[in-house]
Amino acid sequence: MSNFNFKTLGTKLSRHEADLIETYCKRKGTTPSKLMRDLLVKEINVPVPNNIAGRNTLLYNKETDTFSWSVTLDTGKSVEVIANMSPQYLEDLQENMKSALEQRNSVINKKKNGSVAVPTELVKKGV
Repeated sequence: MSNFNFKTLGTKLSRHEADLIETYCKRKGTTPSKLMRDLLVKEINVPVPNNIAGRNTLLYNKETDTFSWSVTLDTGKSVEVIANMSPQYLEDLQENMKSALEQRNSVINKKKNGSVAVPTELVKKGV
């Protein structure tokens, strides 16, 4: 096999990060090059859809007094986002989401309930 069929890629790491990777590789019985190659190949072999749709689902577990959050995709697949959230964590998340959405609405100059973001292309056309 010719070397013309291959290309070397690299990255710059701090001395500390490089030492951690070398130590990790020794424990795993591999080399940094093989680890990086395996991680990169695994990452690029996972298809990333351009657009996906689904619905958020929060479930309450009364035995543990916790919540779980999942997303059920329109394909039927369910993906768990986080499990065993305490009520306090969920309340804090709710407040932060509310605050972030209010900040966004202020930035896009949303004034009325029920209005949604409009593509700027429409505004440029004088709509």
